[in-house]
Amino acid sequence: MNYPLPLRAPTALAAFLLAGGASRRMGSDKALLPFGGKTLLEHLTGLLLTLTPAVHIVAPSGRYECFGFPVLADLRPHCGPLGGIEAALSHSPADWNLILACDLPHITADWLRTLTKAAWADPRLEIVTSGEPPNPLAAVWHRSALSEVKEALDGGELRVRDLLNRLSSKTLIPQDPEILANWNRPEDMQKLGC
Repeated sequence: MNYPLPLRAPTALAAFLLAGGASRRMGSDKALLPFGGKTLLEHLTGLLLTLTPAVHIVAPSGRYECFGFPVLADLRPHCGPLGGIEAALSHSPADWNLILACDLPHITADWLRTLTKAAWADPRLEIVTSGEPPNPLAAVWHRSALSEVKEALDGGELRVRDLLNRLSSKTLIPQDPEILANWNRPEDMQKLGC
């Protein structure tokens, strides 16, 4: 795989915005939807930059390079978010990695900081997820989870939540569950007042 921009220097935390989906239910590219005077992608990468300088976008090559972040293509195309997580953990410069879906407009830097602190506090953990049910796409993943991710993909298991039972995990519930509301369809945007 060729990556247009080099990964940044090693750091304690890296962040990966998963933006490679087809956005079929939305009808247009979710990452490019307007939010707060920017695109959703710009909003979320800006948020991630408040936590680490090592921010990457996981998406097909040629899609988002104009935003100035390293873009990583899935190592196994058409494997959904789990394929994106594999790409992120395979190329991460850090042990701990924020994995964030590009359709969570109301997630906050404070919440991501809370997840990160919980991950750093317990060396036995491989993942700290958000919400109920646990959302592995608003989570902090340890690079050591990569072997389980690869094993799941090798076995044709594509559901990320199914993998959580095999990882040493912790789930945190935000006081305001709306920060985990995602945009999948146009009506989701209207429901959230956007």
